[in-house]
Amino acid sequence: MEHKTEEMGNDIVRYDILLPKCVSSSAAGQLKALGNLATVHEKFDKKVGKVADPCLKEWINLYLNKPEVQKALHANTTNLPYSWEVCSGPLQYKMEDVATDIIPLLSNILKQHIPILLFSGDQDSILPLTQTRKIAKLLAQDLKLVALDKYGPWYDGLQIGGWSQSYGGVREGKNVTYLTFATVRGAAHEVPYTSPSQALTLFRAFLRGYPPPRKSSAIAAM
Repeated sequence: MEHKTEEMGNDIVRYDILLPKCVSSSAAGQLKALGNLATVHEKFDKKVGKVADPCLKEWINLYLNKPEVQKALHANTTNLPYSWEVCSGPLQYKMEDVATDIIPLLSNILKQHIPILLFSGDQDSILPLTQTRKIAKLLAQDLKLVALDKYGPWYDGLQIGGWSQSYGGVREGKNVTYLTFATVRGAAHEVPYTSPSQALTLFRAFLRGYPPPRKSSAIAAM
């Protein structure tokens, strides 16, 4: 892990590898630092309807630490001596938990005929799609699930939303989907945040017990 992180470099946002690094606390300073890259991202954002602001997290922190905002949210009523930050305070990750094998846990869930959807944004290096797909294949192999379709593109409206493959078995004479692996095209670590339409299409299909749509449709997820 450390070797791969070193290869990527320290100036890559690992949760969204295509997102430029935040280098200034002001919008003007950020645009100046990005130079031509800012223009490219601006055109891309308008095309796909996505807002890509590399300094958004910093500005959210500033906003949520304003006394008037905290008062309106009824937050920090005990006047904590430190500023609010994402994943701060008592939240601690134990290194021994990083290597925990989740295959048995997921297998037990599937054995109870409870469907599972495994998905990854393809711009996320924290939980890369290659590892998620490997887990899906190991689960299918362990439970002797059969591939119900070939690995291929799924659609969000008229656009390719990502790539997917579903696994299942026969139950009461019908093919039943138990496990679905999907990538989300252009999405970062927090898929619903960076790609809300694709996330909704994916989740809607999962709740209905279907694989992600394999055909384009003029009607996007609503």
